[in-house]
Amino acid sequence: MQKILLCVACFAVSTVCAAEPYVMNSVMDSIVVEGKDNSVPTHDGNVDNNETFEPRVLANGRDISLAKEQGMQLPSDKTIIEKKRKSSKDTATTSAKLKALSKHSQWQHLLFYKNGKAEVISPDFYLTNPKPRSKRNFDSYAELMATIEQASNESVVCKYPARYLWLSHHLPQLNINLKDCPQLPDPNQEISLILVSNYLKNPASSFGHVLVKTSMTVDAEDSTNKEVKALSSEDLLNNSYNFGARIPANENGAMYAIKGLFGLYDAGFSETEFFKQDAVYSKNEQRDMWEYVLNLEAFETQLLNYHLYEAKSARFDYYFIKQNCGYRSGEILELISDIKTTERIGPWYAPDYIFDQLLEHDSGTESLVASVRYLPSEQTQLREKFVQLSKPIQNIVNEVIRTEITAPLAMLNTDDRALALDFLILHRTYKISKDNTPEQLAFKNELLSQRFGLPASNGLAKLAVPNKASPALSNKTTQTKVILSHERAQVGLSLFVKDPLNAYTDIDKRFEAVQASLGYDFDDSKWTLTDFVFLDMQQIENLRQPLSGEPKLSWQLKTGARTDLFTGSNHSPYAQAGMGAGAKFGKYMLGYGMLNVTVHDQDRHADIGVEFGLRAKRDKQSAELSYIASKREGRASIGLTKLTLRQQLSKNNDARIIVTHANNDALSDSDNTNASVAWHHYW
Repeated sequence: MQKILLCVACFAVSTVCAAEPYVMNSVMDSIVVEGKDNSVPTHDGNVDNNETFEPRVLANGRDISLAKEQGMQLPSDKTIIEKKRKSSKDTATTSAKLKALSKHSQWQHLLFYKNGKAEVISPDFYLTNPKPRSKRNFDSYAELMATIEQASNESVVCKYPARYLWLSHHLPQLNINLKDCPQLPDPNQEISLILVSNYLKNPASSFGHVLVKTSMTVDAEDSTNKEVKALSSEDLLNNSYNFGARIPANENGAMYAIKGLFGLYDAGFSETEFFKQDAVYSKNEQRDMWEYVLNLEAFETQLLNYHLYEAKSARFDYYFIKQNCGYRSGEILELISDIKTTERIGPWYAPDYIFDQLLEHDSGTESLVASVRYLPSEQTQLREKFVQLSKPIQNIVNEVIRTEITAPLAMLNTDDRALALDFLILHRTYKISKDNTPEQLAFKNELLSQRFGLPASNGLAKLAVPNKASPALSNKTTQTKVILSHERAQVGLSLFVKDPLNAYTDIDKRFEAVQASLGYDFDDSKWTLTDFVFLDMQQIENLRQPLSGEPKLSWQLKTGARTDLFTGSNHSPYAQAGMGAGAKFGKYMLGYGMLNVTVHDQDRHADIGVEFGLRAKRDKQSAELSYIASKREGRASIGLTKLTLRQQLSKNNDARIIVTHANNDALSDSDNTNASVAWHHYW
């Protein structure tokens, strides 16, 4: 009896041991790609389909003949054949599904795999480890299989949460549990793209900048839907992702330009609290920002949050005019939408283009943008709040700013003094961001000491900053133009344009980079290069700014090649710098005057001149009148008057009438007046 029981126990143990590996491998077996031998041995020893005979065993590994001897009931030949064929069919179906998944656009976006090339150059980003900087041999299917094979490796799963979340969505049998990865971010965070306005004092920032921000969802009654948002302490502590080149310390500007243009830097996403980005852009560089809150489904939100986490470990080749912050930040949107943010004609990419695509995108469903919030810079807040103060408070505040003596504050009543001190504290913080000296800190402490002696109030917070439309509402940044007059036709192309006459652009800033114009002379019947502009920047500061201590000096810089007005020589290289003053008359009109100095390759090699201008715009109409006078030693002066009238036809098209009057005694005995019509298209 004991022997019988012992035999039964051994049989049970062997059955359990045989079944255990099957259970452990059942998930992977269900997605095996490589098919096994499809021969089907029958009970009589023959092999179906003329395949090679294999030992006949049951699922638990026991031989059929031994099972017969023990009296076990065996499945019929027909059942075995049907199960074998079904297994073969399932394997083929699974193989086809996996190959299809490897070609899925979302999978390839998770891998930064585009146009047959893997774009990540860091050696540890891919599990299949293709050669760095040579990713044409990259196989998205091999990477998929390598990812699946590591599904039971917790460290790999936690490193690639976006991949495994996506795979779990398509292959639920993988049974991935990302809750075991404590270092991962909250996947349900709200995601925003932030457009940072351009910054002319740094050529690298002249096109603007893009940030990605994540934040916890706020209550409906919070400031989510407000057009102008005051950043709370919680908001400042949210995370942000910034794409930028890794530049060595003390890199000079010329080397930066060369390496940036030819992809000699590597770049990547860095993660930091948003208050650090706010300190750089809003408080130090005084740049306005616009936050575009994305409207995503739950799965899209989770996938994008995890994708940002993965992207931190990726490094890319950096190209200043194409694979830049705008390109990479916009690229993440293609993961969760059919929007084509990176499919742009031409080898250049401006950050505005992402937001332009966001606003124009139409998938037949809800918009990708839930809301747009204006985040004014510290300078903008100060200026807008100052003009809302009463005149007596303005006068005393300006006197304290100029003299740094607080005695005049005693002339105000308690409430007005509290309001003035609140403004002065904010103003001193603004000054310290530019000039952090012991004297500045000491004066701020004096202001704080006086404010603590007064009752609490929120008068300054009640002074609202008006909304400012996003520059993404303006035209696109690349311009094609056609100009016709009775003497010639002209065509031109500008890669980057911020025209102050266009809608939703700043009237006090002009920016243009890499512009070329060809002219066809009707009399000579030939084409010539009439103008080439490498860089054209202008910043007009407002002399009528009522707040003391604000910048008052206007400036401009222009360089390229053009027809010399004094000699008539074509393709004359030049560089021009100007300094002067300007004044705004409301929001829609300004005037300015500049003293210009120009160096060139013609005789005397330098000119001096003056320039005056008047701009006005409202809605879809705008106008500019300018006068430029130049003088070269030993030659008569030249004067050029130009009137431009602009009518916007659509977002990316406008028509212009241009009238010029040239007084050039050096080349002509008579005045020369010319009228032309122009069409500008932006793309």
